[in-house]
Amino acid sequence: MNLEKLLEKRNTIYGICALWIICFHVYKRISMPYIPIITNIIGIGNMGVDIFVFLSGVCLSLSAKNHGDYESGGWLLYFKRRFSRIIPTYLIICIPYYLWNAAFEHSGNIAKKILIFFANISSATFWLYGTETTWYVFGIVFLYLLFPVIYLFFKKNGRTKKAIFLICMMVFAIATSYMPILKNSLLVWARIPIFTIGIMVGAEKTSIKDKHSTYVLALLLLIGSLILYRVLVDTFNIPTVFRFLYYIPMTLSLLVLISKYGNKNRAIEWVGRVSLEVYLIHITLLHPIKYYGIMDKVGYWLYLLLPCVTIVIAYFVSRIIRIIKY
Repeated sequence: MNLEKLLEKRNTIYGICALWIICFHVYKRISMPYIPIITNIIGIGNMGVDIFVFLSGVCLSLSAKNHGDYESGGWLLYFKRRFSRIIPTYLIICIPYYLWNAAFEHSGNIAKKILIFFANISSATFWLYGTETTWYVFGIVFLYLLFPVIYLFFKKNGRTKKAIFLICMMVFAIATSYMPILKNSLLVWARIPIFTIGIMVGAEKTSIKDKHSTYVLALLLLIGSLILYRVLVDTFNIPTVFRFLYYIPMTLSLLVLISKYGNKNRAIEWVGRVSLEVYLIHITLLHPIKYYGIMDKVGYWLYLLLPCVTIVIAYFVSRIIRIIKY
């Protein structure tokens, strides 16, 4: 993996992953006719989240190194930069959605609806009951809070302890799927290992030698992983947590290939720069679309219409956020 070249293309990667996740969420609600390869690729679109999380770990580590490991109180700068990107976007998009959700998707008096609104917007319903609508924001905030702990641990310890730590994170992720108090938020716990790997790669500026054999092996690993994944899912119906952990070799091998053969695309790059807006807008649109019966009327056209509508709204939301910040 050529880390420098990979990061040059990261906004294009973010954009592709955002569109991939949109198609995945539509696929979960409207089953499409089976098209070899295409259906299988869309069916694992949630792997786009793992790519986001891995690259976030890499970029956070590199940023920490560039800022002198945030010494002398610099971690306040870290938190300010991270949350100033997420919180305004989240509130602008999700306050209207959760007001609508409390008013129309829940019964009860005004007091109950107000309680539901605050429980949703504060992430309480996700951590307690597994309400997944905007789970990614809550998850990435948690990972941002966790980052200084992991990064400083890696800074002070050698590779053996780092490997042991990573194994412990994998074991913990598996354990949470069997713990009633934590399994509702499995979507977050299962992403800690890939986030940890991203931190390791960024902290050590790990790059794989640019050899032809490296990319051949990465391609074989990716193809083999995809085939084995389908066998494990279709034949043995492996638990969800193991599916997420299985995304790790698929994510890494795919990014190795992208670092060499991927190209930047200006249009997709722009989508990548507003990927948070794209994610939140499309996921909050899906509920009203289903509630008002639009999903049944448009059918398969939703695969095309939802990304287009989402991108248009994301453009205006990004402009509003820019005005607020500056």
